[in-house]
Amino acid sequence: MPAGLIAFVSDRDGLDALYLMRADGSNVRRLTGELPPVSHPAWSADGRRLAFNAGSPTASDIYLISADGSGLTQITRDAAANFYPTWSPDGRRLAFSSNRDGDWDIYVANADGSNVRQLVNSPGLDDKPQWSPDGSRIGFATTRTGEPELRVVDPDTGVEQPLLPQPTRGLNPAWSIDGSRLAYNVVTSSGFDITVVDADGTAPRSVVTGSASEERPRWSPNGRSLAYYSDAEGSWDIYVVDIELGTTRALTQPPSFDGQPAWQPTR
Repeated sequence: MPAGLIAFVSDRDGLDALYLMRADGSNVRRLTGELPPVSHPAWSADGRRLAFNAGSPTASDIYLISADGSGLTQITRDAAANFYPTWSPDGRRLAFSSNRDGDWDIYVANADGSNVRQLVNSPGLDDKPQWSPDGSRIGFATTRTGEPELRVVDPDTGVEQPLLPQPTRGLNPAWSIDGSRLAYNVVTSSGFDITVVDADGTAPRSVVTGSASEERPRWSPNGRSLAYYSDAEGSWDIYVVDIELGTTRALTQPPSFDGQPAWQPTR
């Protein structure tokens, strides 16, 4: 089993809170205390801190916390909804999605919340940003053409281009730790499946398919497995798929909601 903790969101104690568990599903512990409902945890590249958002669908802020539960810090403070934080590889910046200008766009800020700058501005839904491991690009999902599409933007210049060869459709982009591959969600009639491609968009491979919805894939540190969450057994639980073997196993059990896994980088 790969090393590293898995952060995830669960309502097992009431409101959605942030939890940690070992990569085999053991030693589950709650990380956040009395906060509004939390979602979308993301590890810093050094594996020491997590960014996440807390609040409602219409008013949510970005927070940081250390893996030991210390250092809880609120990064955004406004009346907007701020979601989907992602770290730059050097830990100095965060990208996130916000509706502060009336629709959902991508923003970048220093890790202390200063110097907030709009990076993507289009008349559509731009969200779910993910910073590439080399720091040169931020992948994100957009519906500006009416269909889900994956694009990338330069975090310094704001120059955009398609992430995958067109007309590939997808959501929830996630680079492997070494940047060699990309996992993403493909929209199906029942929800989402998971596809993996090489970083240049070639050699697509479906790794999780079926009648259920499999969402938000996140890579293991060794690049062999993906964590995701699915309603395959009637409730939302966290699973791991071994990409080489094609085997899956559940890490959490019903009846609580357990989802949005994020695998801790290890070095």
